[in-house]
Amino acid sequence: MRRIWIIAACLMAATGVKATPILNDSLIKPVPASVYSPGQLAEDFQVFRSALEEAHAGLYRYTNRPSMDAVLDNAAAGIRKGMTELEFFRYLYPLLAKVQDGHTKLHRKGRPDDWYAFYQTGLFPLRLYFREGRAFVTAGGIEAGAEVLRVNGRSMKDIIAKLSAIILADGGSQSAKLRELDQYFPGYYATFFGPKQEFEIQYKEVMGKRVTVTIPAINAGQLYKNPALDTPAFRLLWPAPQTALLRISGFHEMKGFLPAAFAEIRSKGAKQLIIDLRDNEGGTDKLGLQLLSYLASRPFSYYHKLTVAGIGPYSFAAHATFPPELEFLKQYVVKQGDEFLFTAKEGLGLQQPSTQNGFYGKVCILQNGRSFSVSGEFAAAARSLGIKTIGEESGAGQKGNTSGGFAIVTLPNTKLTMAVPLLGYYMEAGTANVLGGVPADITVSPSVSDVLEKRDVVLQKAMEILSGK
Repeated sequence: MRRIWIIAACLMAATGVKATPILNDSLIKPVPASVYSPGQLAEDFQVFRSALEEAHAGLYRYTNRPSMDAVLDNAAAGIRKGMTELEFFRYLYPLLAKVQDGHTKLHRKGRPDDWYAFYQTGLFPLRLYFREGRAFVTAGGIEAGAEVLRVNGRSMKDIIAKLSAIILADGGSQSAKLRELDQYFPGYYATFFGPKQEFEIQYKEVMGKRVTVTIPAINAGQLYKNPALDTPAFRLLWPAPQTALLRISGFHEMKGFLPAAFAEIRSKGAKQLIIDLRDNEGGTDKLGLQLLSYLASRPFSYYHKLTVAGIGPYSFAAHATFPPELEFLKQYVVKQGDEFLFTAKEGLGLQQPSTQNGFYGKVCILQNGRSFSVSGEFAAAARSLGIKTIGEESGAGQKGNTSGGFAIVTLPNTKLTMAVPLLGYYMEAGTANVLGGVPADITVSPSVSDVLEKRDVVLQKAMEILSGK
């Protein structure tokens, strides 16, 4: 399982354009927080650092050891005064961003992947769509399609730049960062800029007129629902004669779906196949490998190698929980030079095509910045077989990722909790640690009009290409 966090329940509540005013300023002020001494913070930082250095399998994938050491040394030296839990969270989070790994997590204890854990009220009241460093309104009390220019006197360009710099994304994938802001901008804004009783918003109407309005903040129960949560995990559709569309929004247990789908694809004589992996945040490794086996006409390579940072013992172990099978799996770790290789995993070595219902017609893959983890591994390997990707750069590292099992580390004083991925995945389709996500061979970036009108220009482009237009 690669995506281990549950989407915060508060995102499930949908509202219309009206927001309830927050009249009492005390509602947006947190309960007086404990201030931790420099000594306590230094102790927490040492556990934080030890966990990364001893267990994170991709700590130096994108930032070399001397540079990362310097970042951590400077951070340790910078702890000179007391901080609250939130202040320490804000202090540590940019350090994790230097790792450029989307599977690494830091959160309040018991609140994984919850960007409203620090503030449930005083939240930004609009739903936005981010494109090319700009933010457009898709829901709320402002004209849909309008571009937000400033929030409370700060330019949206600066806000996007600051938040993008600290969002955890594989290889610094810019598409991943923008799609993360699509989903959680109110939470990021409140956490790093603070909650507000109301927001002064300067925006540009669709026709070009500039307007400034003040809108009351909303609370977590009024957040706009994420449409992707309503999407079935997997299904087979037929958008045109002899064209199959395989929609997979998560590589989770499919209970025979793939064999049945490819049997149907074969029986109906499909000539073209579109595999839609947009908003697919990953799942089980072997399912990506299984999917590719149906598309390969010859033996193929998938993983180049799998690595771990070491086999312990870990100095931070008293503050962590580990996968129950970890000790058993250590027998499959082999030290080779300066690396610790993990040798017991499907996907290593030459892989064989499926012996039944393989598909050898035209294939393309749809992806976006929320195509993560296993979906990126699959796309990277598929591209080596000549299969094209359409859409935008994926959120998954183009040469692999760091995930697998996780060490869950709770800092002794602030109780901030970190998930440290233990297994480094390196794809055979190029072993260099190239920045960014899996590239789109054909870039298609939906406009805000496309989003508002629910016009699927990425799928349209795929249909055009496969039909030879």
